[in-house]
Amino acid sequence: MANPIAVLVEDDPQQADFTLGVLETAGYNVRSFDSIAPVLDYLHTSADLVDLFVLDRRLPVNAGEPATDEFGDELLKEVRLDYPDARLIVFTGFATIRHVQDSLQGGGQLPAQGGQPIDRVTVLEKDQSLEFKGQVEQLRQFLQSLEDVEILATIGASPLSDLDKRALRRLAFEYRAVSISVASLGGGLTGASVWRCELSRTEGRIATVVAKRVKSPGCRGGLPELLPLANATATIATLSGLMAGSHLNVLQIAGESPCALMDFIAQQPARAVELAQPIWNALHGVAAQHRALTVAQLCQPLIAWEHLSDILLPYGIQTPAGSLTVTTQVGPRHGDLHPGNVLIDNDQAVLIDFDSETFAAGALDPITMLISTLVHPGSPIRGALWPSMSEISSSFGTADFGRGHACELWFRGVQAWVDECQTSQREYWALVLAYAGRQLRYPDVLEDPETVQRVVAIAERAAEALANS
Repeated sequence: MANPIAVLVEDDPQQADFTLGVLETAGYNVRSFDSIAPVLDYLHTSADLVDLFVLDRRLPVNAGEPATDEFGDELLKEVRLDYPDARLIVFTGFATIRHVQDSLQGGGQLPAQGGQPIDRVTVLEKDQSLEFKGQVEQLRQFLQSLEDVEILATIGASPLSDLDKRALRRLAFEYRAVSISVASLGGGLTGASVWRCELSRTEGRIATVVAKRVKSPGCRGGLPELLPLANATATIATLSGLMAGSHLNVLQIAGESPCALMDFIAQQPARAVELAQPIWNALHGVAAQHRALTVAQLCQPLIAWEHLSDILLPYGIQTPAGSLTVTTQVGPRHGDLHPGNVLIDNDQAVLIDFDSETFAAGALDPITMLISTLVHPGSPIRGALWPSMSEISSSFGTADFGRGHACELWFRGVQAWVDECQTSQREYWALVLAYAGRQLRYPDVLEDPETVQRVVAIAERAAEALANS
């Protein structure tokens, strides 16, 4: 197991040797720099999970140039912004009250268990070597307590990234658990990581939750508050600290073995529709406003119309004018609705992901549900021989799409929801075109030629239908 990473920036060779020795003795893997320019190059290009920064306040931009406090203060500001939950220790030859205030302002604290939280930013003078050693060892012990947590992943599952492991261990730490068993539930278009987690202490299992790693914690209100409680999982906590600035939303579940709706589509398509129907009804029941928009405005929650044109042009698809007028019903929408974002919990379907929530057209969610079944990396249909290009060009967007396929009942059910929510064919085909084009910028789609062919075929049909609408 790799040691945690610390970044040291110190231009005094003697002080640098001392500080490096303390860090390495405590068990850190140290990235050492003697000026600002090279450390910024490292920070802007590295994907390392940095837990600790040790910065001199008086630094040169490049080695051999004059050093000033102002340069060091600017580095501190950038590190605090880009690494909002890492630990920072700042060395200064002489610290004014104003400098200490500026350094600590908004610094916050890191989590602790059964003791005082750890201050995120500490200012020390150069002669405070004992205090420095204590600060370094305190954080190292905390990091070790995280590493001590055992992660049990599903056999055959994709490897977890270092950041995902850290986030899961932070969750276990919050519950005072010694092990965490995880099963991926899929992350959707945002690329986020979502897991079903069983947390255990030495005496046995203590909790089962859904956890999602996100870039920002979000806020209360919006679509989750407008849906019936039975149709949306409640976020019971948002964790942060030592996760490269990301956050972990913890969602409450009740079932012993919750699973994604995606798991039902291939084997029990009728049951999948039955389970999803209450979610679809709840989303369709959210209040909306009657609006007249251009198709560019209509599709903005998915993709900018100019960007869409750039994506589709290499495939020989001419994007119709974004100035076309379309009538729609605008309201709060999920924005990333696919079968992996619907969790089946005790035979009850609930939404687990609102990070892409947007104010958009009523047909947006059913259209993303329909197409995502063909393109989502976790879909049991993606990669199959169906549908052919001719089937897409002849029947996509109609009740005949999927006829004769094993999942016919699923597609029939989703299409019925689409028909219920759309206000016009122009609205429908504009959103289909935008969503299909958006798929052509995702690496997992572009790496799969069969998926690309289907997406392009959908986009071609949509562009033609929109132009003739």
